[in-house]
Amino acid sequence: MLKRRIGVYIYFKQNKFIRQLKRYGHLIYVNKDKKYLLLYIYDSDVSQTIKELNNLKYVTDVVVSEYQNIRREYGTENFEARDYRVI
Repeated sequence: MLKRRIGVYIYFKQNKFIRQLKRYGHLIYVNKDKKYLLLYIYDSDVSQTIKELNNLKYVTDVVVSEYQNIRREYGTENFEARDYRVI
């Protein structure tokens, strides 16, 4: 059975701390210029892991991804009639 995972964006102070942050979950993406990374964490461990990450000296911000809140089902509405009307 698949466990549900949530993406967490972690902003850090220096690039040398990437290796330490990999221990908290599955590393997906690192942006070394803007100094953030995307880490996937199991849903059951999110609250505890975020508390631990906020206590680290080299972490500046932790943001939980809003992907689970985005609507991914679309109806069959016809918007063309409203978009191309003559004023």
